[in-house]
Amino acid sequence: MAHVYGILVIFFPAHAGRLAIKAANMDEKLGFKPPYNSFRTFWGFIGTLATKPLPPQLDRSMFDGKSGSDQMGLNFALQGFGLIASDEEKRAVKPALEEIVVADAEERKRLLGDLIKRYYPKQVAISAANGTEDMLLDSFKDDFSLTGETRRKAATWFLHAMTEAGLAVSPHFPTVRTGGATQVTGSRRPRLARKKPTTAEPEVRGDDRTPGVGDEITVKLQAGGTVTLRVNVGHVALSRNKTDREFVQALMDALTEYEEKSSTSRVPGTGEEEATP
Repeated sequence: MAHVYGILVIFFPAHAGRLAIKAANMDEKLGFKPPYNSFRTFWGFIGTLATKPLPPQLDRSMFDGKSGSDQMGLNFALQGFGLIASDEEKRAVKPALEEIVVADAEERKRLLGDLIKRYYPKQVAISAANGTEDMLLDSFKDDFSLTGETRRKAATWFLHAMTEAGLAVSPHFPTVRTGGATQVTGSRRPRLARKKPTTAEPEVRGDDRTPGVGDEITVKLQAGGTVTLRVNVGHVALSRNKTDREFVQALMDALTEYEEKSSTSRVPGTGEEEATP
């Protein structure tokens, strides 16, 4: 069998200068792009950080054991909420992350609620007004220019976060079950929970774990080769260029979808996992 090896590498110039971002700064709100990977992976990672003293920065070594797509999703969320610095600043831990990590369980949920209300003010207002699912989806398009699968996943992430934080959720929004497969459907029908594959998830290759290089996803092809997407750009710089942002997000979605489908088709699993929002 012939082996096919493909490398897809994307480089962007470093952002000129450093942009100081504060939680209450309006520029941060304007540059925010909502996460759309698994909320449970994000919240579980926060809990893991709480088991040990925080390091000065969250470099690649802090994500050992996570798949390439999980690493990229975690960094996207942590940087988007201003919890760590962007790539060019070596992902330094910010005070907001320290506050969440050292808090007890109840206080941590309250701080999560503060983040949600700060970064999703329109969506929280729609929920408080007993808005509908379509109103929620439209707000993600209007506020964040999200469409299709990315919008649906981002809205599902938001609902999981609202529920975890104990915030009031509109009775007309889909009900999110802890650890379940509920998701915002949009024009799609709800999917059943996927079986968890027994094969190991594709990992970022060890020889590419150079701190500060950027995020990457390596996906194993069924033909035996690999395809790697490497993104060498900070979240803040990328969020300010709509064309580049949508291009990179489309590539991430395509690789993640291929990874999930190929893993599921190779070996049937035993037990269930949370559906990716």
